[in-house]
Amino acid sequence: MKHKTVDDILDRALLGYDISPIEGVVLLKQTDPQAIALIQSTADTLRQRQVGDVVTYVINRNINFTNICEQHCSFCAFRRDDGDRGAYWLDWAQILEKATDGVKRGATEICMQGGLNPQAQINGKSLPYYLKLVETIKQEFPQLHLHAFSPQEVQFIARVDGVKYADVITALRDAGVDSMPGTAAEVLDDEVRRVLCPEKIDTATWLEIVSTAHQLGLHTTSTMLSGHIESPEQQIAHLEKLRSLQITAMKNGYPAKITEFILLPFVGQEAPKPLRRRVGRDQPVLSDSLLLTAVARIYLGNWIPNHQPSWVKLGLDGATTALLWGCNDIGGTLMEEHITSMAGAVGGTYMPPETLQNAIASLGRPYQQRNTLYQKH
Repeated sequence: MKHKTVDDILDRALLGYDISPIEGVVLLKQTDPQAIALIQSTADTLRQRQVGDVVTYVINRNINFTNICEQHCSFCAFRRDDGDRGAYWLDWAQILEKATDGVKRGATEICMQGGLNPQAQINGKSLPYYLKLVETIKQEFPQLHLHAFSPQEVQFIARVDGVKYADVITALRDAGVDSMPGTAAEVLDDEVRRVLCPEKIDTATWLEIVSTAHQLGLHTTSTMLSGHIESPEQQIAHLEKLRSLQITAMKNGYPAKITEFILLPFVGQEAPKPLRRRVGRDQPVLSDSLLLTAVARIYLGNWIPNHQPSWVKLGLDGATTALLWGCNDIGGTLMEEHITSMAGAVGGTYMPPETLQNAIASLGRPYQQRNTLYQKH
């Protein structure tokens, strides 16, 4: 195998080639500070070439409409059973109140996801309930971009109602969903998923639903939950699946594709104890996250040019540092965020636009507001 040295691999990347999975693993396994510095500078150079120096952000509001969930993911501190202390399920008026609050604060996007609540049905079907969620927001605020419902939620609706994934996605799209979060990916490796989220969809189903969304005209994001039990080989295999998915969408001329990659480092402070003990720490290791951020830029950047850190998980300082390791976007204002904050994350739940702008400016980089699909304001 040629190009095994770090210098060779990075030289190929700088010439515009996609690096191979084996080469990606070589980069991720580096411990020498000089090699890591070269990886960082390569990622930063590729970021500048692929998307320029402007750092973007979006003004958005999260609505996590219920934390009642039938599944028991080993990393999740958000879920509750119905009747548990802290369990909630927002009614239509509360949904509209949160959307109204977002609009008043300048939001262009509502990001809406929730637990898999078996009671979330109308007349014995789940899809009408989810369509009502969409219509509650869209009838009042048709201008808002609704970024809603993960592949896991699509599978949940399809399973409960006995319909095809394409039917669910088409109905949601026609009701007003504008794009789909690429969450529930965790790590796209079924060995890892058997430990992390044994009740969740498998890798093939996640890929099938996202590809179906692209074919039906719904853009998606892509994510990875990192820094728990996965190996460098499994991290790279995850990136390879995302890259292949994007190449398929672009080469086949699908009307939609992946808009961004977001690295989500594991936060275990309030996670269920077995996984927390196995991982052995409560907060992400910043250096590990930064190296993976850089390798993700090198691996994906030719096909997925927009990369975003998570200030919720890394804190704003960590996310700002990630802008030097291949990221070109600092994410959204969120205004409210329960899933990660309930896991014990230190980043908080809201960042005013001015705070994000100041963080970007501290690096001497220009900033610009964008919409969900990376069109600049």
